[in-house]
Amino acid sequence: MTDQYLLIGRILLVLLFLQSGITKSIRFQEGLGEVRAKKIPFAHLALLGTIVLQLAGSALLIAGWFTTPVAALMALFTLATAVIFYDFWSVKGEARAAALNGFFEHISIIGGFLILMAAGPGRFVL
Repeated sequence: MTDQYLLIGRILLVLLFLQSGITKSIRFQEGLGEVRAKKIPFAHLALLGTIVLQLAGSALLIAGWFTTPVAALMALFTLATAVIFYDFWSVKGEARAAALNGFFEHISIIGGFLILMAAGPGRFVL
């Protein structure tokens, strides 16, 4: 039964990244505006890299391929995203509460990647 849980967990863990990668692909200019608003250098390349990582990383984790290095990369990406886009320490009021919530949601997702790194993909690998 553990292997089934690992497969389902891998799929659920990356749903956010699949949805985000697809949305950023479809609404590229809107995503580019978000990246530029945070003053990230080479915004166009950063957004393209984000889309590739989100889609390819998700596919690899669902397939169970290169689980440990991909989960580590996704965890680092998620940490960077939390720090850059959910900087609750620099906002006040309702915006602070929303940013704080988003920050800790991302930190929690990192926990899922760490568990996946420790457990591996399980038996169900494509």
